[in-house]
Amino acid sequence: MKKTIFSVAVAFAASLFISCTSAPKADLVGASKLDSLSYAIGVSQSQGLKDYLSRMDVDTTYMNQFVAGLLAGANADDKQNAYFCGEQIGDQVVNQIIPGVTSELFEGKEGKLNEKNFTNAFIAGVTGKGMKMTPAEAQEKVMSLMTAIRTNNDSTANLKAQVDTFSYAMGLAQTQGLKDFVMYRMGVDTVYMTDFVKGLKAAIKGKDNAKKKANNAGIQIGQQIANQMVPGISYELFGNESELVSKDYILAGFIAGATEKDLLIQPMEADMLAMTLMEDIKNEYLEQQFGENKAQGEAFLTSIAQEEGVVKTESGLCYKVLKAGKGAIPTNTDKVKVHYRGTLINGTEFDSSYSRNEPTSFRADQVIAGWTEALTMMPVGSKWMLYIPQELAYGSRDLGTIQPFSTLVFEVELLEIEK
Repeated sequence: MKKTIFSVAVAFAASLFISCTSAPKADLVGASKLDSLSYAIGVSQSQGLKDYLSRMDVDTTYMNQFVAGLLAGANADDKQNAYFCGEQIGDQVVNQIIPGVTSELFEGKEGKLNEKNFTNAFIAGVTGKGMKMTPAEAQEKVMSLMTAIRTNNDSTANLKAQVDTFSYAMGLAQTQGLKDFVMYRMGVDTVYMTDFVKGLKAAIKGKDNAKKKANNAGIQIGQQIANQMVPGISYELFGNESELVSKDYILAGFIAGATEKDLLIQPMEADMLAMTLMEDIKNEYLEQQFGENKAQGEAFLTSIAQEEGVVKTESGLCYKVLKAGKGAIPTNTDKVKVHYRGTLINGTEFDSSYSRNEPTSFRADQVIAGWTEALTMMPVGSKWMLYIPQELAYGSRDLGTIQPFSTLVFEVELLEIEK
């Protein structure tokens, strides 16, 4: 069986496209950087939406229904979210899974699944109630009936019985792993599984039409904005989800871009503004959290630079020769072998090839800038102490033990240039 059809076909659009009666309004005059960033991201992410909706077979004539669904999905509480997720799965059952299974089973010949058996089994599998077999038994039954149905596609009563049984088994087999997917990927609170099932049944039994399809597409994307995009961007900015970008400003920008109405900034401008503001906000946040590291590092380097034997370069790197080598000096593209020990300015060791009792090899330009500068001045056989300012080390990156804006100290021994 082809995996694309006979696995749980519940994966939804992964692009960032992840109850309120009117669209939120945005005012960028005097808006905070975070709100301006949120609006710019919304506008930016709306680019290409109509092509994306076309791939979802959504008639963009019904953008009002799409926007209504978008707001409903983005502002849903846990109970509503469960219902909406059920509707999404139900839509896929009737519009994708059943047609796909039918096409694969009969391979262009006349024939159809027993949709009632399929959907009854699917609902039974989701609820765990009234199952006529286990999902594992259903999978085995599907395998055993597949060849028989394909090779005996006629109108006999035996074939009808096989198709009926196959339909039920396939519907049940599709629910394997579904509950975990619904809980962990779709974020459905199991307290509201009853509401999920209501949405599932409504979509399976309801009539598909263009307005409903547009509304459902909006719900799906609205859920992605609220449940994936907002926390995802917040985590990227702040490393946690306790401080959130503005969902309302994202929605305002997204809706303006999608409908091409009341745009406060143009899409190309939004892309550039989002990149600039994200960098600014991230750096400002890190400065608030870790600015003391920068101040302590600068004070440390000022003190070290005054010690006897310490040389300070134009870039701010400080070094002291512990042992003068007499070998060749590497270029930045040479591969070198070194022994080293790295510590913070308080003496905390974070890495050491000496502790591993094994030298390390790498190209001289594939390490932090402070190392590259030092290595391209060191003759082979040298042993130096390096005092590297944060801007020549890892800057604002948070590496755990090495916090943002940390000045680093290294003892480095250049053993050889490898050929």
